[in-house]
Amino acid sequence: MRRHALVFVLACTSLTSLSAQEQVSLDEVMTRAAASAARFGRQLSGVVAQEQYLQTVRAWKGSPPDGPAEAPVLETRRLRSSLLLVHDPETPWQLHRDVVAVDDMPVADRQDRLTALFAEPGADPARRLREVTDDSARYNLGHVTRNINVPTFPLLVVHPAYADRFRFSDRGRMREDGVEVRLVAFREKGRPRVIRGDRLRDVELRGLLAIDEFTGELVRAVMSPRAGDLRSTLQVSFARVAGLPARVPVRLWEWYWVHDVPERDRYVEGEATYDDFRRYTTEVGTPVVK
Repeated sequence: MRRHALVFVLACTSLTSLSAQEQVSLDEVMTRAAASAARFGRQLSGVVAQEQYLQTVRAWKGSPPDGPAEAPVLETRRLRSSLLLVHDPETPWQLHRDVVAVDDMPVADRQDRLTALFAEPGADPARRLREVTDDSARYNLGHVTRNINVPTFPLLVVHPAYADRFRFSDRGRMREDGVEVRLVAFREKGRPRVIRGDRLRDVELRGLLAIDEFTGELVRAVMSPRAGDLRSTLQVSFARVAGLPARVPVRLWEWYWVHDVPERDRYVEGEATYDDFRRYTTEVGTPVVK
C-alpha cells in the first residue's frame, strides 16, 4: 500500500477594550495575532494535555465531507496520548505527542521511553522529544503519512516567523464563543512552502482564521493544504481553560483524500478533543505532572 506523505518542514516563532462601533484595521488585528502567537509558546511551555483521538478510514463519496461521520466506516483506531508543549523560538506552537494507549491497549514501552528521555546523561531533550513524537506518528491510521495533525499547527500562520509567507484578506466580523472575531482568509505565497508532500513536492496552505479582535488569539482555524492530487482540511477550535493564561486547543477535526493512489476510494478522518491541562516539571530526573 502506498502511503502519501504530508509533513511540516521548518523554513529554509496593553490593549484597550473594543467598543461595539470600533472597527480595528486588518493590519492591527494581524499585529495582535502575531504577538499572541509569540506569547503562546512562552506562556504555555511545559503544559501537558490529554488527547482523545479517533481516527477513521471512510468511503469516499466524491465530494469533501462537511463534518465528521458522513460516510461508511471502513477502519477505526482510537489513540489516547499526552501532549507536551516545549517552547522553541523557531516553532513555539510545537506539541510533542506521546501515545499512551492504542484501542485501549497500553503502549508497552512507553514508560521506558519517558525514563530514558530525562535520565540518560548527556541526552539532548529536544532530540529525544522529536524521537518520541516521530515514533508516535507510526500509530496514525490510513495511507497519508503526516505530522501536521497537531492542534497548535495553525499558530504558524500568524506567528512573526512565518506570517510574511501568507497573504491575508478581511472577511468581516462576527461574534463567536462570546467574543468579537475578525474572519481572515489566508493563502500561502512564494516558495518554498512550509508543507511538503511526496518527493518534497510543495503543498500550498490556505484557509480561514477567526481571530479575537481584542487579544489577537485564535478562536477557530480552518486550514486546507492543497497539492495536485491531495485534498485535506484541518479545523481547530480554541477556548479558555481555567488556570491557563491563553486560549488553548480543545477540538480538532481533519480529513485527507488523495486521488492518485490505489486507495482513492477512501479518505482518512480524525477527530480529537483535549482536556486535563496540567503543568509538567521534573523532580530528581523523573517526569512529574502537577
